[in-house]
Amino acid sequence: MERLGRMLVIAFIYIGTVVGAGFASGQEIWYFFSRYQAGGTWGLLLSGVIFAGLGVKAMEWGRRIAARSYLDFFGAVVGRQYALGCDLMLTVFLFLLVGIMLAGAGAVTAAFGWSWVLGTGAAVLGGILVLLKPLAGLKGVNTLVVPLLGLTGLLLNLGGVGVPVPPVAAGPVSGSWFWVALQYSAYNLILALPVLVTLHRLEPDPRLLMGGGLLGGLSLSVLAFLFHLVLKNYDFHGIELPILFLTQNWRWGWPFFYSFVLWGELFTSLVANLYGLVSRFRLVQGRAYPWKLAFILVLAALVSRFGFARLLQTVYPFYGCFALTILVPMALRPLPGPRKRRIKPEKGGFLIKEKST
Repeated sequence: MERLGRMLVIAFIYIGTVVGAGFASGQEIWYFFSRYQAGGTWGLLLSGVIFAGLGVKAMEWGRRIAARSYLDFFGAVVGRQYALGCDLMLTVFLFLLVGIMLAGAGAVTAAFGWSWVLGTGAAVLGGILVLLKPLAGLKGVNTLVVPLLGLTGLLLNLGGVGVPVPPVAAGPVSGSWFWVALQYSAYNLILALPVLVTLHRLEPDPRLLMGGGLLGGLSLSVLAFLFHLVLKNYDFHGIELPILFLTQNWRWGWPFFYSFVLWGELFTSLVANLYGLVSRFRLVQGRAYPWKLAFILVLAALVSRFGFARLLQTVYPFYGCFALTILVPMALRPLPGPRKRRIKPEKGGFLIKEKST
């Protein structure tokens, strides 16, 4: 049971790293899969295979080279020169994602009739407060929110639609479901790489890493499919939060439950992406540290004014194309030989100490 629990932690961290407000709101699933109808179903199956296969390979690659960051991984896969360009692209992507998460925060509060500024401002303040403390609690947040997201998908299929929604548009959708599914899988894996390639520092057992990666990758497709079953029947052009729109007339505390799940997914993504920027620029925790966090979040808040759905549909496909330039070499290249290093987990936290053998 203890080993199963460790494997589930890996799976939950994987799922929590990939899933964000775009997923939980239904916007991401509808745009990349559901609007393609049956093609979207095949796309979900393809993404599940990619998440399970390449996600596990990224974890094992990071373990074998004892990666301390995603920059080590990039250098091993595509060479040091292109790795610097990838580092720049991912850093910009993380910043844009913080803006997207802040836009999602404003969209949630606006959907309830509250101020957009209230939702965005609360997310900015919360991000600063959380990152003033160690992120060991991020594991606990994911193990709480991910099962609730699965419950949300089940309730959505059992509860039915609460408002009239335009049926799906007639005729073929522009673009290829195959290409879009590749883009979706690629940018999500790139986003998860800063965490995946360093998970060996949390769990050094390669068998548990593999089991957790496979379970997490396949579970992502199951969660997405629960949403897809409902979303594929309707046209959500111009609707930023499809799930909330569908269920806005539900009672029995559903709006509060779903808003909690949506905020949980949004906030864990916000904190993870912001922490990636903090790590990248090596912001030391000193007197100016909160002001540095606030400065990054204020800049990201300006980006968020472009709107949640608009940012998601513009930024994600572009970075999906970029991500393929890393994932294709990773898929084709064999795993490197393991370094002779022993990883000793540190009690009570995510970070560990590395020792040479």
